[in-house]
Amino acid sequence: MSHVNLIELRLDTAGLVRFAQDRGLLHPTGDEDMGYAVHAWLRSAFGQLAPAPWRLFMDRRRPTRVLGYSPHGEEELRQVMADFADPGVLAVCPDREADVRSKEMPPWRSGRRLGFEVLCSPVGREARTGIEKDLFLILAREGTTSDLSREETYAAWARAQMEKAGGAKVDEIHVSGFRLVRLLRRPAGTDQQRRASVLVRPQVLVRGELTLTDADAFAYTLGHGIGRHRAFGYGMVLVRPPLHG
Repeated sequence: MSHVNLIELRLDTAGLVRFAQDRGLLHPTGDEDMGYAVHAWLRSAFGQLAPAPWRLFMDRRRPTRVLGYSPHGEEELRQVMADFADPGVLAVCPDREADVRSKEMPPWRSGRRLGFEVLCSPVGREARTGIEKDLFLILAREGTTSDLSREETYAAWARAQMEKAGGAKVDEIHVSGFRLVRLLRRPAGTDQQRRASVLVRPQVLVRGELTLTDADAFAYTLGHGIGRHRAFGYGMVLVRPPLHG
């Protein structure tokens, strides 16, 4: 099985906000998922070693943290921060020994059943315009079915994405959370002076259970994630014990 580490980064929330403010990454109308700010911080902290895909966990009840996958372990990540990150970047993760942790993912066997969850953004390209939109809105405009529901649309999309990625057959899947969020994005390859845009996109949490069909292919899926906006905190497949067998 390919080598994959689960990385946990504990972040100082105030430090992250300062980092984003200093680099002009907080838009006046909001960036509800903080995806662009965390993406920029990860690149500033770890360069090419930045964990990906990743997911931000941020609320008022628990410490802010990022989980992500990487072929690199905690020692390598701590060292690259110590060698190259500037003070403003280090202030987001001030205690590297305690705040940068990793564990190697286990060598699962084909046939094993696992639970999973993914925070994703189900979007597609509208055929007429080529513009990226909420997948549910695209299908609703096409009018191919009169009983279309968001939950069924998103669950079917996530199932297809999981099985396309490879390594597992999805046995059960359901949507356990949905909201529309404002996302900050800046055109690739531009400097900070170029105007950023704010997109409204679906943020969907799906959960389910799967059976491994190819352990190496599933390791690839973990390391690459599913769907769009993976660089900004979507598409990371987290695994857990199955509820059934």
